[in-house]
Amino acid sequence: MTAADIFANASASLNVDLNRIIENYETLAGQSKNANCAAVVKANAYGLGMDNVAPALYHNTNCTTFFVANIIEAIELRTLLKDAVIYVFNGLFEDHIDLFVEHDIRPILNDLAQVALWQEQLEPCAIHFDTGINRLGFSEHETEQFLNTRNDLNVSLILSHLSSSDEPENPANKHQLQKLQKISNTLPNIPASLCNSAGIFLGEEYHFDMLRPGIMLYGGNPRTLPLPGGIKNTFEIKGKILQIRELKTGMSVGYNGIWTAQKPSRIAHINVGYADGYLKLNEINGKVFLNGEIVSVIGKVSMDMIAIDITDRIFDKISLKDEIELIGSNITLEMASEVSTLGHYQLLTGIGHRLHKNYKLEAKA
Repeated sequence: MTAADIFANASASLNVDLNRIIENYETLAGQSKNANCAAVVKANAYGLGMDNVAPALYHNTNCTTFFVANIIEAIELRTLLKDAVIYVFNGLFEDHIDLFVEHDIRPILNDLAQVALWQEQLEPCAIHFDTGINRLGFSEHETEQFLNTRNDLNVSLILSHLSSSDEPENPANKHQLQKLQKISNTLPNIPASLCNSAGIFLGEEYHFDMLRPGIMLYGGNPRTLPLPGGIKNTFEIKGKILQIRELKTGMSVGYNGIWTAQKPSRIAHINVGYADGYLKLNEINGKVFLNGEIVSVIGKVSMDMIAIDITDRIFDKISLKDEIELIGSNITLEMASEVSTLGHYQLLTGIGHRLHKNYKLEAKA
């Protein structure tokens, strides 16, 4: 048995359907008549594996532009995609200039100090204008100064980021739209971008020249509204049974004994815990899917395992060979988030490195 075989047999698994990520991309891209659609693959493609996700999008869709958080992610992506356009959200540090140039990576300049650092470069860059989120980007004062100052930068994109796109009726959306429209009118020959995943569904006027979907590519939902039609779940996490135990009435399970058997019970221990991304799930209401049924997590989550109650007779034939779905088509991100202190972003990016990763990509007919 090889090391890879051992890893596959001993680990819980993350199964990613790349075809569904491609379909989600096409759904998102199809929301706009005129804008190009990029892909945000930061944080290891939101936990699902940038080394597989980005090439699948690049080679199977019209996606040629990608956004990552930092230069480390950008260099890794460049080794995968030699000709893609790659932007870095976190901006530019002085000692990283040579890396951006060497690897043909485009910094998103977030203030005038970064403009000064890049001023002598001929390579493209993007300018980030803060229109209201008060995070990264040019302040209003810096925006005014930049627009009134002649510079020789090779600017390939201007962008901003919506603070409340998950709330369609929030007036902040319109306010930010108007600000970027004004900036874009001052820089009429430079493509502009405003929309993250939820922003795409605010309407055509928000689309400008480029869409930047992230979490919806992977089936996550940043909005309080239901997922838009066409956006599909793209992955599942499955665990293995480590042990099945019979408990007498009154016996407790796990740290601090917060769950006690009220009758003779049968429990199974599963090989997924905090270290695998099963983070802060409600230890009263956590659920998994087994044998066609939703099953309760019992006791405290441990670093490397959880326990589930399989006392019901429908589980009499469950054995160590059976797998358990922790997140997937039956225990959706929405369901996991509802019984958790975490949102979709945290659940996705918290996926642990110990999971054995499997990728499905079917060739187009």
